[in-house]
Amino acid sequence: MSEGERRTGELEYVRKVKYHVEDINGVEVTSFEVPYIRYFAEDELVYLEALLDFKNTDDLVKRIDENKLGRKTIEKVFAYRLKQAGSGFEPWPIEPVLLPSLVHNDAQPNPVYEFNAGSGAVELASLTYGLNRFLFSYTVSINGIEDFLFMGVLNKGFYKEVYILRNIEPMAIIKYNVYV
Repeated sequence: MSEGERRTGELEYVRKVKYHVEDINGVEVTSFEVPYIRYFAEDELVYLEALLDFKNTDDLVKRIDENKLGRKTIEKVFAYRLKQAGSGFEPWPIEPVLLPSLVHNDAQPNPVYEFNAGSGAVELASLTYGLNRFLFSYTVSINGIEDFLFMGVLNKGFYKEVYILRNIEPMAIIKYNVYV
């Protein structure tokens, strides 16, 4: 699908969103706003394409766009910013989730075999789901910032759950269901 076709608004679930330049400990990171539910930012497609092993973005967009026909193929369940609370992390839906652009930043994925204690959202994933339950998982360093993201895929039988956790303040969690 060409860029011109995307601009005409034919795609109901894929949207253009705002970009932000974040200063994280003196390192500039280009990030984008993630729609809260249902809709996908164009840059999210890069994440899903890599995690779900799609051959090209057009196939992924077609699967997402089947939602308008009532078919559940790939759906975003939620995108929450997380805040530290007395009992751990809690959803904070007031502010939009920011994810670093994998296209506009230097992204280096690293397979995860074990979690280090005290590593924020990555530890949250370990405590909530257990590393051994993930089909595969990665941490991603962005512009030299180690463990900026955690990405993992859980197999739930007839569907998969995909998680993306931002491990750097402001922390966030995004969940997708992918039906096979």
